[in-house]
Amino acid sequence: MAAAQGVKSRLLLNLALLVALTALGLYAYLRPKQEEPPSFAVSQVKRDEVSRIRLERRGAATVELEKSGGQWRLLAPYRTRADVFQVDRLLDITAATSKQKLPPADLQRYGLSPASVKVTLNDQTFAFGALNEITNEQYVASGDALYLVAPYLGYGIAADASKLLSHRLLGEDEAPVGFDFGRWAASKDDNGKWSISGSPPKKDTLPPDDLNRWADEWRMTSSLAVEPHRGPRHGDRVTVKLRGGKIVAFQILGRDSEVKLLRADENMRYRLGADAGARLLDPWLAAAR
Repeated sequence: MAAAQGVKSRLLLNLALLVALTALGLYAYLRPKQEEPPSFAVSQVKRDEVSRIRLERRGAATVELEKSGGQWRLLAPYRTRADVFQVDRLLDITAATSKQKLPPADLQRYGLSPASVKVTLNDQTFAFGALNEITNEQYVASGDALYLVAPYLGYGIAADASKLLSHRLLGEDEAPVGFDFGRWAASKDDNGKWSISGSPPKKDTLPPDDLNRWADEWRMTSSLAVEPHRGPRHGDRVTVKLRGGKIVAFQILGRDSEVKLLRADENMRYRLGADAGARLLDPWLAAAR
């Protein structure tokens, strides 16, 4: 009898739990839904649609960039290739949203009269202002509205044009197929076969794979620093032939504690570590790595 009573009690307990869970489920399903706060898109232009960028910062030269053939290049104040990572940071504003959209009044109060930084993507300008200390968001004015966005969007913008320079000697679309060091040269024919002519510093034959890796090292190496060249052009010369026939000339400005190469067509000077630079100038050394 006691056992029967115990079974009955457990059944009643389980039934009560089932009723309670059902009631909670119905409440969760039927209760009024809380509306999500509105979210406003800050940009009217999509990242992939941007082909022109203008960066204006107080106290610094205006920077202009253009995308051509899938590659970003600076047009002002220098004419050279741009660093892809830094350009991407300028484009991050295209994905930004804001929970507030305010009329653009009292701009001085928000640090926007004048703005410290302005970025124009195609034809839309974004002016970055002060930080809201309560929400830890930054004021951005664009078009006829004022928004609050994540602060990294403004504070991550390059301070000047030098921060936007590519550290690579060659562009992503510049594939070397020949090197002329004056006394000797290495070239790759249409069938992919390398040959060395002239009076090379070493007589050892290099297999094609080693020469291919050496050519890739020229294309992929990133310098320690890059800056516009403002001095004399002296030292040995290396000309690099690219796929498609373009010729790029480099001046070897130094090769002691570090290697300095001047890319003549862009007037950019690249500083490389002694080991990395020496390998670029000596395929036998690169093969022995």
